[in-house]
Amino acid sequence: MYENLVKKLAHTTSIKWHPRCNVKDSWITDAEIELGFQLPPSYCWWLINYGNARLNGGNILTVSQPEYRDIDDSDILYIHRLNLDDEDWYKKYPNRLDLFVPDADELYFFDLSAKDEDGEFPVMCYDLMNDMIYEYAATFSVFLERLLDEHRSF
Repeated sequence: MYENLVKKLAHTTSIKWHPRCNVKDSWITDAEIELGFQLPPSYCWWLINYGNARLNGGNILTVSQPEYRDIDDSDILYIHRLNLDDEDWYKKYPNRLDLFVPDADELYFFDLSAKDEDGEFPVMCYDLMNDMIYEYAATFSVFLERLLDEHRSF
C-alpha cells in the first residue's frame, strides 16, 4: 500500500529520521483517547514504521513516549494542547491538528472536519505570508510523497 513511499524514503537525503524510534501502538491509542478520534491510518503507519522526522528545518510531529509528552515540542499532542490553550486560535481553527511547521512562512495541519471513508484527513497548508489555506494532500502518505518530491535529493 505504501511501497512507493517506502522506496522514496529509502533513497532520500532530504528527510531525516532516527531509526528504532518507532511509536508504540499503546502511545497512539493514548493519544487518540485524549484527542477523541482515531488518527489517520497512513499517519499511524508512519508512526509505527518511522516514528519521527526532520525536513527543511522542522519536525513532522510524532507521538512521543507518554512520560515526555508534556515537554516534547515534536509531539502532536503537546502542540495541540498549546493550541487549545490559546482561545483565539481555537475559535479561528477548531478543526485543525498541526502536523508540520517547517519555517515561519507556512504550516501544515490535518483538517479534522473532512474525514474520508478510509479514516484519512486531508493535510492543509496554511500560507502565513498570504494568509491562505488550501488542501496540500488528500492523505498523510500523499503529503509525505509530495514533500519528498518537492525536496528531491534522491
